[in-house]
Amino acid sequence: MKHVALVLGALLAGAPLTARATVFEDGNSAAAPQGDAPPPGWDALSPAQQDKLAQIDEAGIQALAGKIDRGEPLSADDQLVAEALAILMTAEFDGKLTYQTGDIKVGDGLATLRLGQDYRFLGPADARLVIEEAWHNPPGEQPLGMIVPAKLSPADPRGWGVVVSYVEEGHVDDADAASIDYDELLAQMKEATAKENESRKAMGFPSMHLVGWAEPPRYDQARHSLYWAKELGGDEGGENSLNYAVRVLGRKGVLELNAVSGMTQLPEIRPEMEKIYGLVDFDDGNRYSDFNPDIDTVAAYGIGGLIAGKLAVKAGLFALLAKGGKFIVLAIVGLFAGVRAWFARKKQ
Repeated sequence: MKHVALVLGALLAGAPLTARATVFEDGNSAAAPQGDAPPPGWDALSPAQQDKLAQIDEAGIQALAGKIDRGEPLSADDQLVAEALAILMTAEFDGKLTYQTGDIKVGDGLATLRLGQDYRFLGPADARLVIEEAWHNPPGEQPLGMIVPAKLSPADPRGWGVVVSYVEEGHVDDADAASIDYDELLAQMKEATAKENESRKAMGFPSMHLVGWAEPPRYDQARHSLYWAKELGGDEGGENSLNYAVRVLGRKGVLELNAVSGMTQLPEIRPEMEKIYGLVDFDDGNRYSDFNPDIDTVAAYGIGGLIAGKLAVKAGLFALLAKGGKFIVLAIVGLFAGVRAWFARKKQ
Protein backbone atom coordinates (compact mmCIF):
# COMPACT_ATOMS: atom_id res chain seq x y z
CA MET A 1 0.00 0.00 0.00
CA LYS A 2 2.90 2.36 0.66
CA HIS A 3 3.80 2.10 -3.01
CA VAL A 4 0.37 3.41 -4.00
CA ALA A 5 0.73 6.39 -1.68
CA LEU A 6 4.14 7.16 -3.16
CA VAL A 7 2.78 6.82 -6.70
CA LEU A 8 -0.04 9.28 -6.09
CA GLY A 9 2.11 11.55 -4.00
CA ALA A 10 4.81 11.85 -6.62
CA LEU A 11 2.21 12.99 -9.11
CA LEU A 12 0.56 15.35 -6.68
CA ALA A 13 3.93 17.03 -6.45
CA GLY A 14 3.16 18.13 -9.98
CA ALA A 15 -0.58 18.77 -9.63
CA PRO A 16 -1.80 20.46 -12.83
CA LEU A 17 -1.50 24.23 -12.86
CA THR A 18 -5.14 24.56 -13.93
CA ALA A 19 -6.25 22.65 -10.86
CA ARG A 20 -3.99 24.69 -8.59
CA ALA A 21 -5.07 28.04 -9.99
CA THR A 22 -8.79 27.30 -9.82
CA VAL A 23 -8.60 25.96 -6.28
CA PHE A 24 -6.94 29.09 -4.99
CA GLU A 25 -8.84 31.64 -7.10
CA ASP A 26 -12.43 30.59 -6.47
CA GLY A 27 -12.08 28.03 -3.68
CA ASN A 28 -13.83 25.43 -5.76
CA SER A 29 -12.38 22.97 -8.23
CA ALA A 30 -10.24 22.40 -11.27
CA ALA A 31 -11.53 23.39 -14.67
CA ALA A 32 -13.89 20.66 -15.81
CA PRO A 33 -13.46 18.92 -19.15
CA GLN A 34 -15.36 20.71 -21.89
CA GLY A 35 -18.41 19.28 -23.67
CA ASP A 36 -18.75 15.52 -23.85
CA ALA A 37 -15.01 14.87 -23.96
CA PRO A 38 -13.74 12.72 -21.08
CA PRO A 39 -10.92 14.08 -18.91
CA PRO A 40 -7.37 13.50 -20.21
CA GLY A 41 -6.20 9.98 -19.35
CA TRP A 42 -9.70 8.57 -18.92
CA ASP A 43 -9.24 5.98 -21.65
CA ALA A 44 -6.10 4.71 -19.91
CA LEU A 45 -8.12 3.70 -16.83
CA SER A 46 -9.36 0.16 -16.36
CA PRO A 47 -13.15 -0.40 -16.34
CA ALA A 48 -12.92 -1.04 -12.59
CA GLN A 49 -11.17 2.28 -12.03
CA GLN A 50 -13.74 4.12 -14.13
CA ASP A 51 -16.55 2.51 -12.14
CA LYS A 52 -14.96 3.44 -8.81
CA LEU A 53 -14.56 7.08 -9.83
CA ALA A 54 -18.19 7.12 -10.96
CA GLN A 55 -19.35 5.82 -7.56
CA ILE A 56 -17.16 7.74 -5.12
CA ASP A 57 -18.30 11.15 -3.82
CA GLU A 58 -16.35 14.18 -2.62
CA ALA A 59 -16.41 12.98 0.99
CA GLY A 60 -14.78 9.73 -0.13
CA ILE A 61 -12.08 11.64 -1.98
CA GLN A 62 -11.47 13.83 1.07
CA ALA A 63 -11.13 10.71 3.21
CA LEU A 64 -8.69 9.14 0.75
CA ALA A 65 -6.58 12.31 0.64
CA GLY A 66 -6.55 12.35 4.44
CA LYS A 67 -5.29 8.77 4.59
CA ILE A 68 -2.48 9.59 2.19
CA ASP A 69 -1.68 12.75 4.17
CA ARG A 70 -1.37 10.72 7.39
CA GLY A 71 0.51 7.84 5.76
CA GLU A 72 -2.20 5.30 6.57
CA PRO A 73 -2.56 1.97 4.72
CA LEU A 74 -4.96 2.00 1.78
CA SER A 75 -7.67 -0.57 1.13
CA ALA A 76 -7.90 -2.31 -2.23
CA ASP A 77 -10.66 0.13 -3.30
CA ASP A 78 -8.60 3.11 -2.10
CA GLN A 79 -5.64 1.81 -4.05
CA LEU A 80 -7.74 1.53 -7.22
CA VAL A 81 -8.98 5.13 -6.89
CA ALA A 82 -5.54 6.48 -5.98
CA GLU A 83 -3.95 4.90 -9.02
CA ALA A 84 -6.77 6.20 -11.22
CA LEU A 85 -6.29 9.75 -9.96
CA ALA A 86 -2.55 9.41 -10.51
CA ILE A 87 -3.14 8.45 -14.14
CA LEU A 88 -5.51 11.39 -14.67
CA MET A 89 -3.15 13.90 -13.08
CA THR A 90 -0.24 12.65 -15.17
CA ALA A 91 -2.31 12.94 -18.36
CA GLU A 92 -3.49 16.45 -17.57
CA PHE A 93 0.01 17.67 -16.80
CA ASP A 94 1.41 15.92 -19.87
CA GLY A 95 -1.13 17.73 -22.03
CA LYS A 96 0.55 21.03 -21.19
CA LEU A 97 3.85 19.93 -22.70
CA THR A 98 5.01 20.22 -26.33
CA TYR A 99 7.28 17.35 -27.35
CA GLN A 100 9.83 17.44 -30.18
CA THR A 101 11.52 14.47 -31.85
CA GLY A 102 14.42 13.70 -34.20
CA ASP A 103 17.52 15.89 -34.47
CA ILE A 104 17.26 18.85 -32.10
CA LYS A 105 19.40 21.96 -32.37
CA VAL A 106 20.13 23.57 -29.01
CA GLY A 107 21.61 27.00 -28.45
CA ASP A 108 22.57 29.26 -31.32
CA GLY A 109 24.44 26.74 -33.46
CA LEU A 110 25.87 25.27 -30.27
CA ALA A 111 25.10 21.55 -30.41
CA THR A 112 22.83 18.87 -31.86
CA LEU A 113 20.91 16.17 -30.01
CA ARG A 114 20.24 13.16 -32.26
CA LEU A 115 17.36 11.59 -30.35
CA GLY A 116 15.98 9.10 -32.87
CA GLN A 117 12.79 7.26 -31.90
CA ASP A 118 13.63 6.44 -28.28
CA TYR A 119 13.57 9.94 -26.81
CA ARG A 120 11.68 13.21 -26.98
CA PHE A 121 12.72 16.79 -26.27
CA LEU A 122 11.05 19.52 -24.24
CA GLY A 123 12.00 23.14 -24.90
CA PRO A 124 13.20 25.58 -22.20
CA ALA A 125 9.81 26.65 -20.84
CA ASP A 126 8.39 23.11 -20.70
CA ALA A 127 11.56 21.79 -19.08
CA ARG A 128 11.31 24.42 -16.38
CA LEU A 129 7.64 23.53 -15.82
CA VAL A 130 8.62 19.90 -15.20
CA ILE A 131 11.53 20.80 -12.90
CA GLU A 132 9.61 23.26 -10.75
CA GLU A 133 6.00 22.05 -10.90
CA ALA A 134 6.20 18.29 -11.44
CA TRP A 135 9.42 17.68 -9.48
CA HIS A 136 8.98 20.50 -6.97
CA ASN A 137 12.42 22.10 -7.15
CA PRO A 138 13.09 25.75 -6.26
CA PRO A 139 12.95 28.22 -9.17
CA GLY A 140 16.22 28.42 -11.05
CA GLU A 141 17.78 29.37 -14.34
CA GLN A 142 16.00 28.25 -17.48
CA PRO A 143 17.73 25.26 -19.14
CA LEU A 144 18.15 24.64 -22.85
CA GLY A 145 15.57 21.86 -22.51
CA MET A 146 15.02 18.31 -21.35
CA ILE A 147 15.38 14.84 -22.90
CA VAL A 148 12.67 12.38 -21.82
CA PRO A 149 11.74 8.81 -22.82
CA ALA A 150 9.51 8.49 -25.86
CA LYS A 151 6.85 6.48 -24.04
CA LEU A 152 6.91 7.81 -20.49
CA SER A 153 5.84 11.18 -19.11
CA PRO A 154 8.31 13.00 -16.83
CA ALA A 155 5.35 13.54 -14.47
CA ASP A 156 4.84 9.79 -14.07
CA PRO A 157 6.33 8.39 -10.82
CA ARG A 158 8.43 6.06 -13.00
CA GLY A 159 9.34 8.93 -15.29
CA TRP A 160 12.69 10.63 -15.58
CA GLY A 161 14.25 13.37 -17.60
CA VAL A 162 17.69 14.63 -18.60
CA VAL A 163 17.97 18.38 -18.06
CA VAL A 164 20.14 19.99 -20.74
CA SER A 165 21.97 23.25 -20.05
CA TYR A 166 25.10 25.05 -21.13
CA VAL A 167 27.63 26.92 -19.02
CA GLU A 168 30.00 29.21 -20.89
CA GLU A 169 32.72 30.09 -18.40
CA GLY A 170 35.71 29.29 -20.54
CA HIS A 171 37.55 26.26 -21.89
CA VAL A 172 37.91 23.63 -19.14
CA ASP A 173 41.45 22.27 -18.85
CA ASP A 174 41.20 18.53 -18.15
CA ALA A 175 44.77 18.12 -16.88
CA ASP A 176 43.59 17.40 -13.32
CA ALA A 177 41.29 14.52 -14.32
CA ALA A 178 43.73 11.74 -13.40
CA SER A 179 44.84 13.24 -10.08
CA ILE A 180 41.56 14.01 -8.31
CA ASP A 181 40.90 12.35 -4.95
CA TYR A 182 37.19 11.66 -5.33
CA ASP A 183 36.72 10.62 -1.69
CA GLU A 184 38.08 13.98 -0.55
CA LEU A 185 35.95 15.76 -3.13
CA LEU A 186 32.85 13.95 -1.89
CA ALA A 187 33.52 15.10 1.69
CA GLN A 188 33.81 18.71 0.51
CA MET A 189 30.60 18.42 -1.47
CA LYS A 190 28.70 17.04 1.55
CA GLU A 191 29.82 20.03 3.59
CA ALA A 192 28.76 22.44 0.85
CA THR A 193 25.35 20.77 0.52
CA ALA A 194 24.76 21.12 4.27
CA LYS A 195 25.46 24.86 4.05
CA GLU A 196 23.07 25.26 1.11
CA ASN A 197 20.24 23.82 3.20
CA GLU A 198 19.93 27.11 5.08
CA SER A 199 18.79 28.89 1.91
CA ARG A 200 16.51 25.97 0.93
CA LYS A 201 14.75 26.15 4.30
CA ALA A 202 14.39 29.91 3.98
CA MET A 203 12.56 29.34 0.67
CA GLY A 204 10.25 26.75 2.26
CA PHE A 205 11.89 23.68 0.73
CA PRO A 206 13.07 20.60 2.67
CA SER A 207 16.75 19.98 3.37
CA MET A 208 18.83 17.68 1.17
CA HIS A 209 21.74 15.48 2.16
CA LEU A 210 24.41 14.08 -0.15
CA VAL A 211 24.59 10.38 0.74
CA GLY A 212 27.43 9.44 -1.58
CA TRP A 213 28.39 8.34 -5.06
CA ALA A 214 25.80 6.23 -6.88
CA GLU A 215 28.38 6.00 -9.67
CA PRO A 216 31.94 7.27 -9.08
CA PRO A 217 33.22 9.90 -11.54
CA ARG A 218 34.83 8.73 -14.77
CA TYR A 219 36.48 10.88 -17.44
CA ASP A 220 36.63 9.87 -21.11
CA GLN A 221 39.80 11.51 -22.39
CA ALA A 222 39.07 10.69 -26.03
CA ARG A 223 35.60 12.26 -26.00
CA HIS A 224 36.41 14.96 -23.42
CA SER A 225 33.36 13.88 -21.45
CA LEU A 226 32.78 13.22 -17.77
CA TYR A 227 30.02 11.31 -15.99
CA TRP A 228 29.08 10.40 -12.43
CA ALA A 229 26.00 9.93 -10.22
CA LYS A 230 25.06 11.14 -6.72
CA GLU A 231 22.58 9.76 -4.22
CA LEU A 232 20.56 12.36 -2.29
CA GLY A 233 18.36 11.98 0.76
CA GLY A 234 15.94 14.32 2.54
CA ASP A 235 14.69 15.00 6.06
CA GLU A 236 11.14 13.84 5.28
CA GLY A 237 12.08 10.30 4.29
CA GLY A 238 10.77 8.55 1.21
CA GLU A 239 12.89 7.29 -1.64
CA ASN A 240 16.30 8.89 -2.13
CA SER A 241 16.90 10.87 -5.31
CA LEU A 242 19.41 10.10 -8.04
CA ASN A 243 21.35 12.81 -9.89
CA TYR A 244 23.11 11.22 -12.86
CA ALA A 245 25.37 13.73 -14.60
CA VAL A 246 27.18 13.92 -17.93
CA ARG A 247 29.46 16.83 -18.86
CA VAL A 248 30.55 17.29 -22.46
CA LEU A 249 33.46 19.71 -22.75
CA GLY A 250 33.43 22.21 -25.59
CA ARG A 251 35.53 25.02 -26.94
CA LYS A 252 34.22 27.77 -24.66
CA GLY A 253 32.11 25.95 -22.11
CA VAL A 254 30.41 22.78 -20.98
CA LEU A 255 27.20 21.10 -22.08
CA GLU A 256 25.51 19.70 -18.96
CA LEU A 257 23.12 16.75 -18.96
CA ASN A 258 21.54 15.88 -15.61
CA ALA A 259 19.16 12.95 -15.16
CA VAL A 260 16.92 13.22 -12.10
CA SER A 261 14.97 10.23 -10.80
CA GLY A 262 14.50 7.99 -7.78
CA MET A 263 17.43 5.81 -6.61
CA THR A 264 15.53 2.62 -7.41
CA GLN A 265 15.70 3.65 -11.07
CA LEU A 266 19.51 3.56 -11.20
CA PRO A 267 19.62 0.20 -13.06
CA GLU A 268 17.27 1.70 -15.66
CA ILE A 269 18.91 5.13 -15.88
CA ARG A 270 22.50 3.88 -16.19
CA PRO A 271 22.12 2.26 -19.65
CA GLU A 272 19.89 5.13 -20.82
CA MET A 273 22.55 7.69 -19.92
CA GLU A 274 25.16 5.61 -21.70
CA LYS A 275 23.01 5.80 -24.84
CA ILE A 276 22.23 9.52 -24.49
CA TYR A 277 25.92 10.15 -23.89
CA GLY A 278 26.55 9.21 -27.52
CA LEU A 279 23.68 11.28 -28.96
CA VAL A 280 25.18 14.69 -28.14
CA ASP A 281 27.55 16.51 -30.48
CA PHE A 282 28.91 20.04 -30.41
CA ASP A 283 28.51 21.71 -33.79
CA ASP A 284 31.50 22.80 -35.87
CA GLY A 285 33.42 25.61 -34.23
CA ASN A 286 32.27 24.70 -30.70
CA ARG A 287 34.08 21.40 -30.19
CA TYR A 288 36.81 20.93 -27.59
CA SER A 289 39.39 20.58 -30.36
CA ASP A 290 38.37 23.98 -31.78
CA PHE A 291 39.88 25.77 -28.77
CA ASN A 292 42.18 28.64 -29.75
CA PRO A 293 44.48 29.70 -26.88
CA ASP A 294 45.15 33.02 -28.59
CA ILE A 295 41.53 34.24 -28.43
CA ASP A 296 39.59 31.87 -26.12
CA THR A 297 39.51 32.17 -22.34
CA VAL A 298 40.24 29.29 -19.95
CA ALA A 299 37.82 28.41 -17.12
CA ALA A 300 38.90 29.09 -13.55
CA TYR A 301 38.18 25.46 -12.60
CA GLY A 302 39.03 22.00 -13.87
CA ILE A 303 37.31 18.62 -13.82
CA GLY A 304 36.89 18.65 -10.04
CA GLY A 305 34.95 21.90 -10.21
CA LEU A 306 32.54 20.43 -12.73
CA ILE A 307 31.58 17.62 -10.40
CA ALA A 308 30.74 19.88 -7.45
CA GLY A 309 27.66 21.36 -9.14
CA LYS A 310 24.11 22.07 -8.00
CA LEU A 311 21.72 19.28 -7.03
CA ALA A 312 18.08 18.62 -7.93
CA VAL A 313 15.49 16.29 -6.46
CA LYS A 314 12.33 14.62 -7.64
CA ALA A 315 10.07 15.08 -4.64
CA GLY A 316 7.74 12.34 -3.51
CA LEU A 317 4.66 12.22 -1.32
CA PHE A 318 6.13 12.74 2.12
CA ALA A 319 8.29 15.72 1.15
CA LEU A 320 5.27 17.40 -0.40
CA LEU A 321 2.89 16.69 2.44
CA ALA A 322 5.44 17.95 4.94
CA LYS A 323 5.50 21.23 3.00
CA GLY A 324 1.72 21.54 2.73
CA GLY A 325 -0.62 18.58 3.14
CA LYS A 326 -3.75 20.75 2.94
CA PHE A 327 -2.66 22.01 -0.46
CA ILE A 328 -2.33 18.44 -1.73
CA VAL A 329 -5.83 17.58 -0.50
CA LEU A 330 -7.21 20.61 -2.36
CA ALA A 331 -5.45 19.49 -5.54
CA ILE A 332 -7.03 16.01 -5.31
CA VAL A 333 -10.49 17.42 -4.66
CA GLY A 334 -10.05 19.93 -7.50
CA LEU A 335 -9.22 17.23 -10.01
CA PHE A 336 -12.07 15.02 -8.78
CA ALA A 337 -14.59 17.87 -9.07
CA GLY A 338 -13.72 18.21 -12.76
CA VAL A 339 -14.29 14.49 -13.28
CA ARG A 340 -17.64 14.61 -11.47
CA ALA A 341 -18.76 17.57 -13.59
CA TRP A 342 -18.07 15.50 -16.70
CA PHE A 343 -20.14 12.63 -15.29
CA ALA A 344 -23.05 15.03 -14.71
CA ARG A 345 -22.96 16.35 -18.28
CA LYS A 346 -22.65 12.80 -19.62
CA LYS A 347 -25.86 11.76 -17.83
CA GLN A 348 -27.69 14.74 -19.30
